[in-house]
Amino acid sequence: MMNITMTEEQGRMVVAISGDFDNTASSKAEQKLAPLFERDDCDIVIDCSELEYISSSGLRIMLNIYKHTRKNGHRAILRDLQEDVEEVLRTGGFLQLYEVEG
Repeated sequence: MMNITMTEEQGRMVVAISGDFDNTASSKAEQKLAPLFERDDCDIVIDCSELEYISSSGLRIMLNIYKHTRKNGHRAILRDLQEDVEEVLRTGGFLQLYEVEG
């Protein structure tokens, strides 16, 4: 089960993802994240402190977030990566795209 919460923190949108970001959760995630793609005025932080698993469909959404953020001249940041998720993101080249905090 995956859960997404979005909050604004110090002028940045923080997207906290918990649970499994898998194929089943990706359609729900796209709906939940739709307002994020309407914003073009802030950095986006993906809080991964409670993200346990990410599949290829989750990676696709993460790539779309990165592209949207960079297109608008802002930063895309990953925060508090768990070891297993960090390895998947490293293998997929995401750690070369996103900045990493924590």
